[in-house]
Amino acid sequence: MQSRQLYARLIKEFLPYKWVAIATLIGVGVASLTDVMLIRQLQNVVDAVQPHGLSSAAPQSGALAAIHGWLDRILPADPGAAALWAVPALIMALGLLRMASTFTGDYGSAWLTQRVQANVREKMFARVLRLPNRYFDQSSTGTTLSRIAFDATQVTQAGLSVFSIAVRDSVAVIGFLGALFDIDWKLALFCLVLLPLVALVVTVAARRMRHLSSSAQHAMGELTRVLDESIGGQRVVKIFGGQAYEQKRFDDVVKLNRQLAVKHATTAAMNSGLIMLMVGATLSAVIYYALLRAQEGALTPGAFVAFITCLMSLQGPIKNLTKLNEPLQRGLAAAESVFGLIDAPMEADTGTRAVDRVKGRIKLEEVGFRYNEDDPEAPPALRSVSLDIAAGETVALVGGSGSGKTTLASLLPRFYDVSSGRILLDGVDLREYRLPDLRSQIALVSQDVVLFNDTLASNIAYGDPAPDMARVEAAARAAYAHDFIMRQPQGYETEVGENGMRLSGGQRQRMAIARALYKDAPILILDEATSALDTESERQVQAALEKLMQGRTTVVIAHRLSTIENADRIVVMAAGAIAEEGSHEALLAKGGIYARLYQTQKQLDQKE
Repeated sequence: MQSRQLYARLIKEFLPYKWVAIATLIGVGVASLTDVMLIRQLQNVVDAVQPHGLSSAAPQSGALAAIHGWLDRILPADPGAAALWAVPALIMALGLLRMASTFTGDYGSAWLTQRVQANVREKMFARVLRLPNRYFDQSSTGTTLSRIAFDATQVTQAGLSVFSIAVRDSVAVIGFLGALFDIDWKLALFCLVLLPLVALVVTVAARRMRHLSSSAQHAMGELTRVLDESIGGQRVVKIFGGQAYEQKRFDDVVKLNRQLAVKHATTAAMNSGLIMLMVGATLSAVIYYALLRAQEGALTPGAFVAFITCLMSLQGPIKNLTKLNEPLQRGLAAAESVFGLIDAPMEADTGTRAVDRVKGRIKLEEVGFRYNEDDPEAPPALRSVSLDIAAGETVALVGGSGSGKTTLASLLPRFYDVSSGRILLDGVDLREYRLPDLRSQIALVSQDVVLFNDTLASNIAYGDPAPDMARVEAAARAAYAHDFIMRQPQGYETEVGENGMRLSGGQRQRMAIARALYKDAPILILDEATSALDTESERQVQAALEKLMQGRTTVVIAHRLSTIENADRIVVMAAGAIAEEGSHEALLAKGGIYARLYQTQKQLDQKE
């Protein structure tokens, strides 16, 4: 997107709170205007202390003249005497107005930026939960985390914060320029000489900072990715002595971030420095000319002091406006990243068929699949796989690594869509079912158990908005998890820690099985469901699984062939296709791939 499109879209995020935004900007503008009015009173104060009092001051105009006219009409005292306390009274009133407007602007700005930032993060997280698996195959977790945590914060810099600063300092610049022209228009013209050159410098610097900001966003994502991988895999790092390697990776990405930050700061400093040099040159010329006019009597002492003070005060707002481009470009670069995630295509869910509970018949018809659809030369993960699984049947998928077992199982809940062919559930194409309805029919237990940093009960009843503790306990007992749960400090209310790190591997596996038991889905996918269990626990859980599989369609992915001897059918896969299928006894008698795998494992088990 172009900068204008990005900013327009960002402003839309503030539209639901437009009245708060308007009140905030009014508060910011009024606060800035009171600063101008307070400084403008210097002319009246200085002229008032001259030997002839206020009567010798230059003719007043604007708001002060109106106030003095009002005082002259209603006060019985001498107008000159009344005017002596009119200026302090006006300054006091302006101070009170400044306090109220500053609070309104600061509070409103903080409230709006935090609210919009929260809304943007919620939209990003909602989209992440609905992104297809292919997105996560191509993007690192660290980059996604950086987008939500870091980029969303930067986006607010391109929103109300920048806009508030622009309003505040623009009002100040206009106010001070107005005061300068009101005091002496000839001197004020000197302030406008270099504005076109300033605009040119700002435009050139903007392009450079936008490019650097975009690079910085990517570099920060890389930093987060390296941290996530190194900390998450700290055991592997230690056991394989990877500290030096990880340190170098981290040092390289930190160095890149540092270089980009320095380049960004250098560009911003050059931009601001050049502009302030031009302002300084103009200021020198103006002061010299002002001194000449004061000597000629064209300026009263008060007018001279007020003019110089306004001119000096003008530097701050101008400097802020010239620096405004820096957070703006940084925010726009972040906005491009944020909206890129929000606009990422979601999982295709074109299905319209709703279903309460399926019977569980699964049929694959000439199913083909490739992970990299953009590369037609890449080898497919599945090749013309046809398989008919009856309702309630237990089918085991076996084969070497890369044979397509896990890929086939991933197609059933539509983590991926088939590249060719189709998969039917109860005679209906999976793509015709609504995704939530389809996935509600399937329970999954994989060897990579995922537990959330919540209570044991919440992990078992995960996804249920109204957990039934009786069902939770029954599922835990069936998975032989109840005993170890009751030994925890708070029983079922014990928190498991990050990804269940407070539990052993076998305990985590039984928690995953209890979760599947609680869901009570008609279709089960068991991906090495007993891989992390000791012999005693494996027997217990295997018995529980056998009871659970009764009357349910079960797809078992197994490397340990001894665990699937009782399956109704065993499907042997090789190179993405079905090589053999049949019962355990039939495949052994055939003497093919399965028989060789079984004998090899049996020999290894005997050696152990």
